[in-house]
Amino acid sequence: MGEIDVGAGARGRVVRRARELRAPWGRRSREEGWNPAEDWWTPSVDAVCEAHACGGDLTGACTRLGEARARSGVGIGRALTDLDAFARVAGWDPVPFHLVLALAEGWVEGGRGRNTCQDPLTGLAGEEYLRTRVGELYRGANETAPAAFGHQLVVVALDPSLDPWRRTARMIVLGHELRRFFTRGESVCLVSRGRIAVVTRDGPGLTAELDELREGICWDHGAAVWSVPMPGTHREAASLLDGLGRPRRGE
Repeated sequence: MGEIDVGAGARGRVVRRARELRAPWGRRSREEGWNPAEDWWTPSVDAVCEAHACGGDLTGACTRLGEARARSGVGIGRALTDLDAFARVAGWDPVPFHLVLALAEGWVEGGRGRNTCQDPLTGLAGEEYLRTRVGELYRGANETAPAAFGHQLVVVALDPSLDPWRRTARMIVLGHELRRFFTRGESVCLVSRGRIAVVTRDGPGLTAELDELREGICWDHGAAVWSVPMPGTHREAASLLDGLGRPRRGE
């Protein structure tokens, strides 16, 4: 570990400080719901603690922690909650965003989320899938009215002023809750770090459904929600998606 390898005494001090971090980190993680307790420790836990104890960069250690969590079948939400528990023990608020990304990237490399169009953090389909789905709705438009005319595009957007950690955490929860809310074949897709788009059928009950969404899930997470009808042509729809995926300042 570079500068700490100057002697057994220095190494011993680092190990002691690392142990002083590991014990309260494990307790706090268990208080946050980690179960079973004996599955929490991994050598990568010690790597994170030692990197912090010697004042080093935690990026590589957090990547290894994400890989280890994925290999043991731990979901990304639980892995991030565990990282947040470490941050509280270390005196950080919030977790530095580059460490959140490092853990998430390690989790993906650990084997989960591969060979899929799903975003590994939220479980939602990505923007490429959204564009494919919208394109399908305009097939056959030269002969008949496209199926797109019977659909709406619902947009859920988080406040762009949120710090990256809180926005990421809320987006993870929103992704899971929206997949439970839209259960009739709708396409629920992540289009940016702060926006989700849903292709849904239009109908007399859609307004009430969006009111329920606005007053429930979106209210709980401080998210805005609105809908727009699908445009008259595929080209116009592609332009709409271009604007939707272009993040506002702060996203």
